[in-house]
Amino acid sequence: MTQRHRSRSIMFAGMMLAGLLAAHPALAVTQLTGLRSWASPSGTRIVLDFSEPVTPVAPDSGSSAQLVVAVPAPGLTVDAGVPSILEVGDSAVVQVRSIVESSGARFWFELRPGSSFRVFTLAAADDKPFRVVVDVTRSSARADLAQRLAAISAAKKKSRARLVCIDAGHGGEDVGARGPGGLYEKNVTLAVAKRLADSLNAIPGVHAMLTRDSDFFIPLHDRYKIAEQAKADLFVSIHCNSSRRRGSGSGTEVFFLSLKGATDQADQDLADLENAADKVGGVAAQAEDEVVSVLYDVKRNSMLERSQLLAETLLDHVATDRRVEARGIKQAGFAVLKSVEFPSVLVETAFINNPREVKLLADPAFQARMAGQIASGVEAYFVRTGVTLVPEPATATGSEGGGSR
Repeated sequence: MTQRHRSRSIMFAGMMLAGLLAAHPALAVTQLTGLRSWASPSGTRIVLDFSEPVTPVAPDSGSSAQLVVAVPAPGLTVDAGVPSILEVGDSAVVQVRSIVESSGARFWFELRPGSSFRVFTLAAADDKPFRVVVDVTRSSARADLAQRLAAISAAKKKSRARLVCIDAGHGGEDVGARGPGGLYEKNVTLAVAKRLADSLNAIPGVHAMLTRDSDFFIPLHDRYKIAEQAKADLFVSIHCNSSRRRGSGSGTEVFFLSLKGATDQADQDLADLENAADKVGGVAAQAEDEVVSVLYDVKRNSMLERSQLLAETLLDHVATDRRVEARGIKQAGFAVLKSVEFPSVLVETAFINNPREVKLLADPAFQARMAGQIASGVEAYFVRTGVTLVPEPATATGSEGGGSR
């Protein structure tokens, strides 16, 4: 056989093998490509990344100081950068040890006493691989959160200040939209939210709190529930827009809730994308709350009217920055806006996949200016609705993860 024929034979054999593996994924060699953790105030998420779908053998949930997750995958290999021991050392997880054998792998979790866990899988999506996820919750997490929110509510009542809950969209495993150069929406929203909290806290008679003050995931339903427990007066969720056609969108939009569908198909697509955050984070779908009384229905309609006024006022102030087009106020079924306890809006600050606007979103000066405009809009909204701001200093504000001030 000549060298030329031998090369062709090797190439043909490689093509045949690739085709066989594609047709029969079970024959492909599974790789463990990542072992990482995310910490939040309530606990810790451990994520195992795999190159192929696997079926973990473990309890779905429970409470224990130890947990073993077995992954049957004969021939499993481990990428060079994956540690055999992941030292976590926080209030929920001590460490995770991986033991690789010919039949697959076992992962031994050492948890803090009293911790509870939940084990589930997430399918590969976009640039994320197949994942096995272990969520570990601290024993005192729920009580600690309730205590923090009660303290915020008590401080608000004592000072007679108006409390604005700022929600930084996405977080943790849910990175949100991505911009050119690898800018993540979750990082932009957190930066703007923190600056907005500072701007609001500088207004006499206004306190600000954050649903999250670092990089962790919060289910959509929990975001507005945090604001409800703290007795917030307003809820402002910060996001970045993204067009399906790269770079074709531009400008700022402010949304309030729609009960009858979105303003147009593009807005519906955006709402669907934002509402998918729970799916990314591994949260089971929840049934829609039923309208339980006529009084509830009246209350919701009243809040929708106030939310519309808030959206209009915020956009009027954001529109003063001529670098970003004002695209108007719109309606869509955003899950995070479904509270009836306070006016709620979602601000799509700019298009993160627009080559020009992504540079603005990454610029601290632009973030500060956007935050200042939103804060001015909030103050103007209180004036328009006849709310008197009592200029007393705040004594306690906070976030799901700690405090904004």
